[in-house]
Amino acid sequence: MHGTLDKRPQLRIGILGGSSLLGERALPLLAQTGHPTSAFTRSLPPKVSCPDVTWRNADNWHGLTLDTCLSFAPIWVLPDYLERLTSAHVKRVVALSSTSRFAKQASPDARERALAQRLVRAEEQLEQWAIERQIEWVILRPTMIYGFGRDKNISQIARFIQRFGFFPLIDGATGLRQPVHADDVIQACLSALSTPGLPSGGYNLSGGEVLPYHTMVRRIFQALGCPERTLPLPAKALTQVVSIMRCLPRYRHLSGALVARMNQDLVFDHSDASDRLGFAPRAFHLMGEDLPGR
Repeated sequence: MHGTLDKRPQLRIGILGGSSLLGERALPLLAQTGHPTSAFTRSLPPKVSCPDVTWRNADNWHGLTLDTCLSFAPIWVLPDYLERLTSAHVKRVVALSSTSRFAKQASPDARERALAQRLVRAEEQLEQWAIERQIEWVILRPTMIYGFGRDKNISQIARFIQRFGFFPLIDGATGLRQPVHADDVIQACLSALSTPGLPSGGYNLSGGEVLPYHTMVRRIFQALGCPERTLPLPAKALTQVVSIMRCLPRYRHLSGALVARMNQDLVFDHSDASDRLGFAPRAFHLMGEDLPGR
């Protein structure tokens, strides 16, 4: 993967969430460009060092000046850093949010509705802060991120198949999906840092292929080299299965609302990101490195 961040003019870049999956992939690319980068962490920095990347404690902004800041952290964390960004004289902030702010607003699950509202509130706080201070702001909203066996979407399905040898589906499972690879999201992030004249606003980042949920699951079976064994179940029965699975720590985060969504279309237009950021996401074809280890 090649980043699209131009080497000139030199930018002073801040990174929040540098130890996340996306952060760990982005930092070496930033290092290659030669832009001096400050990555913030609340824990010990990763052992792998990158040239031109300086790790700082998340509370240590003393004497720091930044041109741009890219946040891979959950967007609701960002408001805690806005005043620090003001003091660093930042000119542009790029933050990752999620299309879940739209997809889960009307969820029957109160926890999912709360998540959607959390995303909305954080986006609104960033927008208001930036407009008041005449700072450029960009919110990137990926759909279902996958890649490197560490995501919480495709890898979760793959782990279930690896463990149980089958996957349960609601009858039909025809809801459309657009899985987006982590590296394609990073490409958009790097473009958003430096693209001149980029209008402030929100940009959806969806995958390069639209496919039904059941086809997405079939591709995962194929990538794993496993015989396709799906178990069609009525919605009520599958919801009960999810409730039982939630008793296990690994699946505690699951929601019964995901059952109904298997037949709901979650499709988001990424043409603005393509036009403004050169976003060109790949089709959904899993490589070995995209799957979790056994």
